Parts: sequence; C-alpha cells; structure tokens
Amino acid sequence: MSIDLPAYSLLFPDVCKKKFGRTYDFGAIEKKFSHLREGKRWLVARDVIHVFEPGATPFAHYWARPNEKDLDHVLSRLRIRLFPVPDNPHELIQHLLTAFHNIGLVSIVLRFTHPDRFAIFSTPVINTLQVQRANTIDLYIAYCDELREWQKHFKLPSVAQTGTAIWTCDQIAKQIDDGLKTPRVLGTFDSDLWIQRRRAAQVIRPFLKHHGRLELAKILVEEDAKLAGKIAAEEYERLLRSVGQKYLRKSMQLKAGEIQGLLDRLLQDEKISLEECVDLRKVWGIRNKSVHPMEDPSPTEIEWMIEQLEKLRDRWSHHGP
Repeated sequence: MSIDLPAYSLLFPDVCKKKFGRTYDFGAIEKKFSHLREGKRWLVARDVIHVFEPGATPFAHYWARPNEKDLDHVLSRLRIRLFPVPDNPHELIQHLLTAFHNIGLVSIVLRFTHPDRFAIFSTPVINTLQVQRANTIDLYIAYCDELREWQKHFKLPSVAQTGTAIWTCDQIAKQIDDGLKTPRVLGTFDSDLWIQRRRAAQVIRPFLKHHGRLELAKILVEEDAKLAGKIAAEEYERLLRSVGQKYLRKSMQLKAGEIQGLLDRLLQDEKISLEECVDLRKVWGIRNKSVHPMEDPSPTEIEWMIEQLEKLRDRWSHHGP
C-alpha cells in the first residue's frame, strides 16, 4: 500500500493544534523572507528572532531563541547573503554555522528563505529517511537531497513541505491524539515499497561505495546466513570465471563438473596446494547450499566461506593462481 503523503501534509495544522495548542502560518514567514530570497539584503538578527515568536512557529520548543544583540553583532560582521544558492551549498551552510553554531537554526533560516531546496533539520524525519553521513553539513545536504526525491515522487509543492508532511505522519504514528488515529488508513511508511527501497539504498549505497560485497555479506551473516551466502557465492563465481578465462583461456559455465576440472587442473599444475583445493571444493558445496532452496547453510559455514574468498580475492586479484 502506498502512503498518501500529501494528505498527511494537510493534517499539519491539526497536529500542531493538539501538540502546541495553536496553528501556524509558515507561508506568511516565507513572504517575510522574500527579501533574502531575492538577494536584496544581508541576513540580520531580526529575521531569525521573528521566527521564534510564539505565534509564528513552534521552534522555541526545540531550539533556544538566539540572543538578538549577540546575533546582530555576528551577522553584521559576516554579512551573509542567501542568494544565489550554489549547486553545492556546503560553503554557505558552513558560513551560517559560524554564526549560529547549530544546524537546526541554520536549517530554519534556509527553510524559510528557500523552501524549494531546504527543510527543517528534524530528528524524526532523519530517522524516517534513514540518511546517514559522517559530518553535520554533509548530513544536512544529503537530508535535503533525499527530501527532494520524496517531493518528486509524492508530487508535493516543495522540499520544506515534504519534510513537514513526514514529520506530521510521524507524530500521528506516535498516537499524539486518539482522534488522529484514523488517518492511518492513508498508509504508513513501512507499507510503501518505494520508501523501503529508498531507506535500504540510504544504508547500503554509502557502505558499498567504501567497502564491497564480501564485507556486506559479513555484516548480514547473523541476520540472514543464506542471503549472506548468496552474496558471497556471487563473488566466488566471479573469481572462478576470472581464473578460468585467464588460466584456461575459456569462459566458465559454472557447472559442477567444470569447476572440479578447473580445481584439478590448478592442483596438477601446482597453482594451488592440496589443502587449498580441498577448501575450494568445500566452498563450492556451501555455495550450493546458499543458492538452492533445499538446504540452509549455517552462519559458521558462511563466515568460513567468506574468509576463504577474501584470501582468494587478495591473492588472485593481484597475482593470479
């Protein structure tokens, strides 16, 4: 079941009324930030202080209101312009962090200045997106980039409103009000296949970028040994194909008899030891357990299989058998 995220966006006022005792007009604040959006002047303290007025937003519940005098002094010195926004806003965000020392406050400024590109930095939304990065600035950029993908998929008006819709859904899911349970018929994050794929990609993609499939298999062993074995089996098959092409000058079909023939040939020509040959045959047996439905390999077997494959990968990738 796909989630109706735009419908949750419409429930934001109801959630705020219950949670904070009032509703808010974020569109009015966006209009107040139009001068910054158009690059007509520098960012000043009163822009930020206005956002923390009790009737304007609920943000004072989450972040301390800055000291206006101190902030004015810092911003007068830094003279930060928020237009144009570069394709890579890393430097701009770093500049703002120099003034605010808090990515949450930085996100407030950017969200109301450029709602089409930025959203409030929200822990519930981050947890929903499953975005992870090594440092704060990269995390916020990746967070907004991912919200842009959600915006396009769910056809919401802006990145900012997409973040608001996700936050609203999270609050309803936490049952802040019995009367708001009924919108669950609009769907949940866990029921949406597109969302599950996006979440999985956020976790797996950065890992594979810096590591590899065998490392992923090692992580999955205790959770799902058979799945880990299938990933490791693919690496074993890649190595065997590579050796077959390089040493026998033929493409391997990965049939049991052909694999045994390859191992026998490598042993005969002293390219591998008898012990290695025995281990490689055992790896093939564990590979079969992993890819066929009749048997399930144990985590211990898969861990041993991966250990042997790491040895092969390091040796054959550099020197050959």
